Amino acid sequence: MEIDSYLAEAGHRTAALATSHGLAVADAAVRLAEAERFHEEKEALAGKLTERWGEPHHVGLQTVRLRTGTEEIPEPWAELSLRVADVYLWQAAEHGRWVALGVADLDPDDEIQLLLVVTETDPP
Repeated sequence: MEIDSYLAEAGHRTAALATSHGLAVADAAVRLAEAERFHEEKEALAGKLTERWGEPHHVGLQTVRLRTGTEEIPEPWAELSLRVADVYLWQAAEHGRWVALGVADLDPDDEIQLLLVVTETDPP
């Protein structure tokens, strides 16, 4: 995983660690099963990141998503809230960065993705 190089970059970076193929037009049951698999992958990776940075915060992004309609939410949080229901969030304090891990599965017209976000912008 290239997370160490992301930690060294200024600003923010969103990386798709895994992407489904063909699920944007798939049967709902097939999509649901694949989404569950992506969430299992998220849990496995979260375990590794927890070893590095300790227990994560579990952050729901629905409130952030609602706030995008009435206020300016900084990136990458605004875009992330439109794609991901919740994230695991670690503060990599030694790098001055936040690390978020989530599954982008909110839009049935998009492929499902396991996303890793590294940013110096504090969560809203």
